[in-house]
Parts: sequence; C-alpha cells; structure tokens
Amino acid sequence: MVLSSLFWLSFNFGIHIVLVNIVLGLSIIVPLLKYIGSKKKDKDMLDLSRKLMRWIAITYGIGGVFGTAFTVFLFSYYPLFIFSAGDLTVDIFGIAIFFIILNFFSITAYWYGWDHWSERTHNIIGILLAGSAIMIPFGFRGIFAFLNEPTGLEFANGHPYINEVLAYSNPTFWPLFFKTIDGALITAMLATIAGFGVAYLRNKENRIYFQKSLQYFLFPSFIGLLIMIPLGFWYLESLANIPYKFNSIMEGLGWTIGNADPALNMSWLFVLSLIFTTIQILSILFILYKGTKGELVTKGTAASSLLAGIFAAGTVEAMEQLNAFSQFPRFIAALGSQQISRLPAPWNKVLLTGLSLESYNHLAAALYAQIFTSIMMGIMIVVLIVFIYIIFFKHKK
Repeated sequence: MVLSSLFWLSFNFGIHIVLVNIVLGLSIIVPLLKYIGSKKKDKDMLDLSRKLMRWIAITYGIGGVFGTAFTVFLFSYYPLFIFSAGDLTVDIFGIAIFFIILNFFSITAYWYGWDHWSERTHNIIGILLAGSAIMIPFGFRGIFAFLNEPTGLEFANGHPYINEVLAYSNPTFWPLFFKTIDGALITAMLATIAGFGVAYLRNKENRIYFQKSLQYFLFPSFIGLLIMIPLGFWYLESLANIPYKFNSIMEGLGWTIGNADPALNMSWLFVLSLIFTTIQILSILFILYKGTKGELVTKGTAASSLLAGIFAAGTVEAMEQLNAFSQFPRFIAALGSQQISRLPAPWNKVLLTGLSLESYNHLAAALYAQIFTSIMMGIMIVVLIVFIYIIFFKHKK
C-alpha cells in the first residue's frame, strides 16, 4: 500500500505547489503593477492589477485547501518522520510559517485597503505582500535543501539539532531558492496571460485586458524562461555531492556519478520538463512573431497563450515531482542505510525506519481508510470545481 501514500502525497502536493507558485508570483507582480500604474496614471494597468488581486485571493484559498490536505496525509502516513524531522527543522519551518501569516494578512490588508487608505500606506502593504511572498520559499526551500543533504545537522549530548547558519550554506539551497522565485514569476505571468486569453475568446470585451497582459508579461516571462536554464543546471550541479539523487535524474541520459544505484529512474520526468519548457518558449515566440505583424490580439495568440500557461503549470508540476521522487524511498537523499548507521545512538536506529517512504503507517493505508479517504477527496474536488466555475465562468463581474 505504499503506492497509496505516494499517490495522495503526490496528488495534493502537485496541485498545491502549482497554485502556490501562481500566488507567490502574483504577490510580487500586483503591487509592482499597481505602483507603476499609479505613477503613470494608467487606468488600464490599475484595472488589471485589481483583477489580478482578486485572482490571488481565489487561488490562495484553493491552494490552501490542497496544502492542508497534503499536510494531513503526511502526518497520517509518516508520523515518525514528522516527529523526527519536524523537531529538527522547527526553526527553519518557523521562518516559512511566519511569512505565510504575514502574506495572508498582507493580502487581506492590500485588498481591503484599495481606494480606502493613502497611496503611501497601500504601497507599504504592497511591499510587505511582495516581501513575504519571497521569504516563504526562503523557509520552505531551506527544509527542501535539508532533505537533499542534512547540512548543519549536529549532535550535542546525544541530541540532534540544526545549526541554522550552516543549514543555509547548503549548496543545494540557493539554486533551489532562485529557481523557485523565477519559476513563480514565470508561472504567474503566463497563467495571467492565459486567463485573459480565455476571457477574450469568451467575450471580445476583454480584449483590452488580454492585450495589456501580453504587453506587460510576455517578454518578461520569455526572459525568465531563459534565466531558468542556467539556474536549472546550477541546481543539477549542486546535486553532485548526492550521487543517489543525481543518478536518479540523469542515469537515463547516460550521465552518472559515483556508485549509487537509485530505486527509480526519473530521467523521463526531467526530459518531460524540458519538453514543457520548450513548448512555452515556442508559444511565446509565436505570439511575439504575430505581434511584429500587427496581430498581437487574435484567436491564434489567445490559443497559444493558453498553451503556454498550461505548460508553465505543467513544468512546475514536473520539476517538483522530479525533485521529490528522485530520492525515493529516502526522505533525506544523502542518507542511505549506511550513512544513517553512522549517526549516534539511538537516533541511528530510529531514523533507519523513520527516513524511508516505504515505512508508512499501515493504519492510514488500510482498505476502509482508503475508501473513506477517496470519497471525501472526491467530494472536495467536486466542490472546488463548482467553486471555480462559479467564480471564473458564471460570475459576471
């Protein structure tokens, strides 16, 4: 039944992480767009930023539902791991939680303060909104980097703890962090263009918003995609000290290091993410080409923008799943059974079981639990689909 735990974790995390990327990107874009629009007294830009602020609230809510579901599944299937790793990474996790709370209140304050507070106060809230969005992955990617390699893990009197300064010197952290920010901006911009492209196809009155989104976001998203290429190779190079994970990603392409023999060959997912990225680039180039011909806003460019938005989300999904499952069945990629056995007692014995994805909670994976879980998840998904339909398609405002 380990496949059950992996499915539910992958399913909920995959949806959550895509929506989170859109929220983080828009949290940076909206205050900037509104600030520039106010300075230039550009009504179209201000209207666009306000519409996107509404999108943040909706996406945040849906992403939060799946984030909560992911956390519940993680606790249910792997209580020992959560107990061990949660206690160790509580300080780093605390950074993420603090800025999640700040981001939530910033979203609320920014939305309700629109046209009610002074321009200066609203801009300050906007800075908090963007800053908190940047700092959320600073915390979470610190944990992900620790799950790559436990840099900063130390023992005092037989008890483990993390030296936070050393933890952030983890060679996998900084490329992972910058990839996250760049990816969030790309995904948010292309999702925005795609959203207004669909709105334009449904109602030609939305032409101005589609046109403005193309003018503001198309070229920056293209530059972001180009920047993502060296960032991706930087992250891949940082995994050179973790042969198990590196080989899982690259062995299918004939590139391996050391003698590590991973349980899964995830090269196909790496190749898939490259294909998705290529489709985004080609879609953008097509729209740019049509723009040079004076045909920026057409059904063809709207369809191409939708394609770019879908594959932007798909790229995030593919890369996040690749990063997670390329170390299967290890929770910490650099710690196999031999490495764990060298840790001080009794942690070597405790973690030998707790750091394996195959050591799941059998009660949570029982057949009756699976049936009940599937029914409840099905209901939740149907409700969210209806919610999305009402908000984005039936609601006329």
